[in-house]
Amino acid sequence: MKTILFVDDHEMLAQLSCEILEMHGYRAISANSGAEALDKFDREKFDAVVTDLRMDGMDGLELATLIHHRQPDLPVILITGYDPISGHKDIVVCLQKRELFPSLIEQLKLCIGESEATECRLKSA
Repeated sequence: MKTILFVDDHEMLAQLSCEILEMHGYRAISANSGAEALDKFDREKFDAVVTDLRMDGMDGLELATLIHHRQPDLPVILITGYDPISGHKDIVVCLQKRELFPSLIEQLKLCIGESEATECRLKSA
């Protein structure tokens, strides 16, 4: 079973998203800040990280960069309630929260399903 780290400072959104991911066959762990996410990342193995762009303290891009210093090939998917961004070397894709599901499930299948994470990054860059 693939394990996803879902990071969002809105606790209810993080919990609900983890429940939806689990309904789709993933093991999902939530974190409510970048610091909490890094702590969990250092203690456990994840197949992908999904993180909110705007959070208090460390934002999603900072988190993606720190994660890639630790594990360069790990897919990181950015989510946002604002305009999506593109072209950042440490993220696979940026999805809007209002259209998060099923888009997130489709991206996870591309990134950690049958294909390799590096293939996912090359297709989305």
